[in-house]
Amino acid sequence: MLAALGLQACHNSEKKNVGASTTTIAADSTLDTVSDVAKKSETKLSPGQTDFVLKAAIGSMAEVEASNLALKRTESPIIKQFAQMMVTDHTRASGELQGIAKAKGLSLPGTVPVEVQKKLDALKETQGNDGFDRQYMQMMVTDHAQTLTLFQLAKTYSDKELQNFASKSLPMLKMHFEQANVISTKLEKQKMNNGDDLLNLSPTKPENKKSN
Repeated sequence: MLAALGLQACHNSEKKNVGASTTTIAADSTLDTVSDVAKKSETKLSPGQTDFVLKAAIGSMAEVEASNLALKRTESPIIKQFAQMMVTDHTRASGELQGIAKAKGLSLPGTVPVEVQKKLDALKETQGNDGFDRQYMQMMVTDHAQTLTLFQLAKTYSDKELQNFASKSLPMLKMHFEQANVISTKLEKQKMNNGDDLLNLSPTKPENKKSN
């Protein structure tokens, strides 16, 4: 997932709210710090379970942010439809995870870590519609491949709420990955075939024109 891109520790970013029996992680933290917070947290979850919740939350935030950007940038109805699905599904899943985390005494971050934000900024700066579409879809493929591994592991946790959340989320994540992979593969073939519209993405085609 995008959250897995944060590699350098930033230990001074850790924060604890001991009085409220919750653990929080600052926005400028990276994922090594997420793991550190998980080990030191005072939640009802084990360090591994806490690590999963934090990474899943960061990953969902990053996917929603990237997809909101795609809704503004892409001219492809197919990619726009995929991005809207991402925003809808991951916003709903994030809300559910937020409730689980709160019940376990864990306060989730409000923004993504610095290293993840750098990747999102790079996506934002991608030149050209075609270049942006390829970059966004490849990001979604990589992101979901890593997310699937994370959630498969969470299915084995002893905490029933996390286990159920992971099990329920996996079909959705698999569907996201499969759709992203199909679109990304065809975009790459389109690039190699001198722009031939293999994916039927062109917004100028009558069947792809927006109804509004």
